[in-house]
Amino acid sequence: MFGYRVRRGLCVLAVFGLLTTGAAEAGILSLWDGTGANDSTSWSALGSDGTVIPNSFAATSTDGVAISGSFAGNFGLVAIQCPAAAPTCSWTGNFPPGDTLVWTFDNTNNIGTGPLTLEFGKAVLAGGAAIQADFNGAFTAKVEAFNGGTLIGTATAMSDSNGDSVFIGIQDTAAEITSLVFDLTGCAMACDTGDFAVDKLISENPPAAVPGPIAGAGLPGLTLGRCWPSRLVATAEEDRLNILR
Repeated sequence: MFGYRVRRGLCVLAVFGLLTTGAAEAGILSLWDGTGANDSTSWSALGSDGTVIPNSFAATSTDGVAISGSFAGNFGLVAIQCPAAAPTCSWTGNFPPGDTLVWTFDNTNNIGTGPLTLEFGKAVLAGGAAIQADFNGAFTAKVEAFNGGTLIGTATAMSDSNGDSVFIGIQDTAAEITSLVFDLTGCAMACDTGDFAVDKLISENPPAAVPGPIAGAGLPGLTLGRCWPSRLVATAEEDRLNILR
């Protein structure tokens, strides 16, 4: 399957499907095109082209968020988009040249190993990635958003007739997305829907929490300790002396 795809120009048409949501979500979900992203996760630390990625793997985003990945099948592979400066490359699609991809493919049994699950170390507002099938012709991609074990949203995206890569993502009005599951639902020709590649993970983290004010800070005349008026102290001393006389 290495080098199966034929390199083409950038995808210029993406038809997005409707989003369906579960009933338990706190926010409102919608399709996401990457606008407002403030974090990303590269797969370059997983190894060079052709490196076997175990069934469960880990990465870290540029903002320090832990990412846990897993395949439905045995394992996956690192694929570098051709042409590249690296010694070898195995993906001839239309991702940016030299990008490191996660390829859901078992080259021992020659089968796809998707869907691909990517879990965030903390809940995010949005997430998505560019995806491309390992065959020529149009395909439909799907991403599911979960909050824990609860499915809260599903989105689909259709490629152009050439099968160029498409970005597919989901955004939420509340930071409740804890994982994304990427998959293919079909294609224009016979294909293995578990055989695809994804580029870096793009996400939007919620704003950092702002510490609340310290009690009493900045309030004129408010003293956290206790003190006695000087006249009261003097009067008490005089009373004590009078008692002693």
